[in-house]
Amino acid sequence: MKRLWLVLLIALLTGCWDSENIEELSLVVGVGIDKSKKKDEIMLTQQILVPPGNGVQENQAQLKYKNVTVSAKTLHEAIRDSLLITNTVLTNHQRIMLINEDLLRKIPMEAIINQSIRDNNTRRSCHVYLTKRPTKEILGLSVDGEIPSNVIYELKDNENRTNKILPPLTLGKASSNLQSDGSFAIQTVDIRGGNLILKGAGVINNSKLVAVMNDEDIAALNWLNGEVKGGVIEAVQHGEPLSVEIINRIRRKITTELNGDHLTINIEVGYTGRLSEDWYGKENSFEKAYLKEIEHIAEAKVKKDVKKIVYKLQHEYKTGVAGLYRYVENQHPKFWEKNKQKWDEILSNADINYDVNIRVIDIGSKGGIK
Repeated sequence: MKRLWLVLLIALLTGCWDSENIEELSLVVGVGIDKSKKKDEIMLTQQILVPPGNGVQENQAQLKYKNVTVSAKTLHEAIRDSLLITNTVLTNHQRIMLINEDLLRKIPMEAIINQSIRDNNTRRSCHVYLTKRPTKEILGLSVDGEIPSNVIYELKDNENRTNKILPPLTLGKASSNLQSDGSFAIQTVDIRGGNLILKGAGVINNSKLVAVMNDEDIAALNWLNGEVKGGVIEAVQHGEPLSVEIINRIRRKITTELNGDHLTINIEVGYTGRLSEDWYGKENSFEKAYLKEIEHIAEAKVKKDVKKIVYKLQHEYKTGVAGLYRYVENQHPKFWEKNKQKWDEILSNADINYDVNIRVIDIGSKGGIK
């Protein structure tokens, strides 16, 4: 946390801000947007860093924050009204934006993020999240003095350890998706056991929240896209549980074929893995045939999960949240240009073939049976 504050200080001591006193600035690290109790207004909560006081020794300094909440008819007006409560607001270092589900059901996402996209100071690398609870409640939860915005932002670092986290949705990526096919997934932030967690995701189509995915759906979507960076495949062998931990992706190939207007999408991915847990009493990890059996079981589990998410995409969500349109756009530009307005219909009727290859290259320190 001290290092973060030093980085912010250095940034502010350069360029056009060298004439400003740090005590007179409000550095926004996160914002939350909710429905207001006032009719036709939205509620903006800004999470602002409070610099260590003058004379405080470096090893005694603690990074603190305050939350400022205002309601207005537009976000820009809310930002201006916040200046009645706090000092000059700077969004150059904003890390996250939280959007409440209830608001997103009332107002299109394109409108909600419009001011931030137009603002030259707000970073397009800012991460965007969905919340079931009021964002004000999320940003008000501090555990052990940690700044909630930083906690949420840093949870993304766990995507190398679990496949139930989506690749970060940045403000720039959200804007780009809304301007293209309009379909994407947005990770949800929630509270469990007094802690901030990433749990589930929302499905956005044409700037509206159309469905909600659970953690298993997220994992399956990552497998479909070849976006898995880590995590565990849980399966069953001879009635006993086993786990294969993902190490690296070694292959991803996505091709598309056209037969008239009928689309076929072929997805091939390959991963290396580690046999991290095996409850079968007669296991023998030194036998190639045994490891092959483990690989086939893991592959079958992934294919089963992907089949479920493909069904949901085509028949429940009826939207291309997986981002597969990019491959059609690149590989068949004329077809895409002609049919991009009815992409959801084309995807719903497309054949999606998925194949995954998992190679176990590590069995840990456990050996085989005697």
